[in-house]
Amino acid sequence: MLGDLLAFDDLPAMAWTIAVSGAITGTADSLTATPDETRRAFVAWAGRLGSQWSERTDSAGAIHLYAPFTWKQSEPVGAIRATIYPTFDGGEA
Repeated sequence: MLGDLLAFDDLPAMAWTIAVSGAITGTADSLTATPDETRRAFVAWAGRLGSQWSERTDSAGAIHLYAPFTWKQSEPVGAIRATIYPTFDGGEA
């Protein structure tokens, strides 16, 4: 499955982690990407994977995006996520 995901070379880079259970998690870059780039990367992957995603804002103003996905089966096998941190001037990312 990871090989299939890595073959999507038209999508932004994603950091992939495989758990002991075999579940896979993709994390969008929030360290070197701008907040808009992070959101666009997440949305692009969620769209390609056909995922319904959720968004929540924590008490510090960080936006957390999360989308579980299935792969060639009906049960969820992984998720993608992103954290968009507020800017230093207090505005949204």
